[in-house]
Amino acid sequence: MMQTVSRSVAEEPSVPQLNGQFNLLNLLFERMPMGVAVLDRQYRIQRYNPTWGGFAARYASRYSASLAPGVGYFEHLPGTEALVLPLFERALTGEVVHENGIRLESGGTVTYWNIVLAPLTENGETVGILNFAVDVTEQTRLQHTLEQLVEERTRELQVLLDVTATANRSLDLKETLEATLDLIAALVGASRSGAILLDERTGELIPYSLRPAQDVAPDDLAKMLSICRSVLEGGTTLYVAPNPEEGLYEPGALIPLKSRGSRLGVLVIVGSQGGAFSTAQLALFQSIAEHLSVAIENARLFAKSEQLAVAAERNRLARDLHDAVTQTLFSSSMIADVLPKIWERNPDEGRRRLEELRQLTRGALSEMRTLLVELRPAALADTDLGNLLGHQINAFIARTRLQVQYECHCLHNPPVEVKEAFYRIAQEAFNNIAKHAEAAQVAVRLDCQPDQAELTIQDDGIGFDMQASNLKGIGLGIMQERALSVKAQLEIQSQPHRGTHLELVWRTPNQEEGS
Repeated sequence: MMQTVSRSVAEEPSVPQLNGQFNLLNLLFERMPMGVAVLDRQYRIQRYNPTWGGFAARYASRYSASLAPGVGYFEHLPGTEALVLPLFERALTGEVVHENGIRLESGGTVTYWNIVLAPLTENGETVGILNFAVDVTEQTRLQHTLEQLVEERTRELQVLLDVTATANRSLDLKETLEATLDLIAALVGASRSGAILLDERTGELIPYSLRPAQDVAPDDLAKMLSICRSVLEGGTTLYVAPNPEEGLYEPGALIPLKSRGSRLGVLVIVGSQGGAFSTAQLALFQSIAEHLSVAIENARLFAKSEQLAVAAERNRLARDLHDAVTQTLFSSSMIADVLPKIWERNPDEGRRRLEELRQLTRGALSEMRTLLVELRPAALADTDLGNLLGHQINAFIARTRLQVQYECHCLHNPPVEVKEAFYRIAQEAFNNIAKHAEAAQVAVRLDCQPDQAELTIQDDGIGFDMQASNLKGIGLGIMQERALSVKAQLEIQSQPHRGTHLELVWRTPNQEEGS
């Protein structure tokens, strides 16, 4: 260990040229709350105050030379030459050097400092350096921890948005579960994920979906179903920690799926070998299960209900979905709580975090409004077409993080059936861009006049061959059918590697005849 050697400020320095400067510093040395050291031109430490000595004792390394008058700075702090030497050289040219948050690593110890290096002159000649240092190591570590927490919460919020969008993209239960489970495995680093659902008729638990798909031995399946039954009846999440002695090498989480008091099944998530789930991850799994529960109930209701019964249930499900998205917005408020502290330390980083938070929150609200339109058709008739497309675009941005330029000149709404056709065609176009285009930018323009409406959507993606493509496979045939149903004209142009351009035009019969 390094030994700290104190030196009285009254002692004579070993370099006579520094006498005049030392006389001015005698009273300050002992009382300075910051570390102060005097170096000669060879970077030897000639004098230091007790605060500097305390720094040396706190961050001592077995590779460091003991602090004492005459010891070389880089002997005392080996490994810092590449960063510190250029600063010293600048100070020796007469420059006063200011550096905040400078990172030093010596002997495996990392520290952070605010420093000022001032040249010491004698008869017009620079004879040494006055080094002021403030230890900001703890403050910087706390800031890094805070920033990391913000990043983690932001990622969790994005996971919830992605899972919600995926879970509610389709009303087919099998398709919904497979897509959601694949997304869960990718986003949380799970090796496997599955859904064990309660059969509504028999009350038996059935392995409905396992991703990636694989065979499970009957004995293992029986044990899993027994555990899932206990979890479902208990109503609380079960975390299974790895225990190599018992042959358990992967962490597992079993989360009950419930909606409005009804038991639906169990969500099973298995982590990677040698890993473990944190408390934050388990809380995230709980939120995912709540979103997935709503999606499962939604799919089941649409599969088994008659048209009138479905319309009645959609309004109720809209309220349930609103509650689910509110949890996402609550997570946003938690992120917002820590932003002021980041803003105080780094306004530029605070602004970037605030903009990211704004986009996520805006996307969550638009996703909710889009879901409400799907579940309550009356909302489509009551909302302006420009606002409907705006909600779609905000939700699209939150899911894909693409840049979208939206121009809306819509002072007059077309008839309801035309509005729905434009909405559905735009929805299919955005889905195609998200799934197939690999685009970076999208431009959308909507122009609604009393007797006509025009919509254009342009992306800079990979495009496709209009002659070779299977139009039905990417929904273009359905889009054409929707356009024809309201006597609108739909034109799609695309070439490989040149993006895709969609133009949809509707005119009243009188306008059609006049043109």
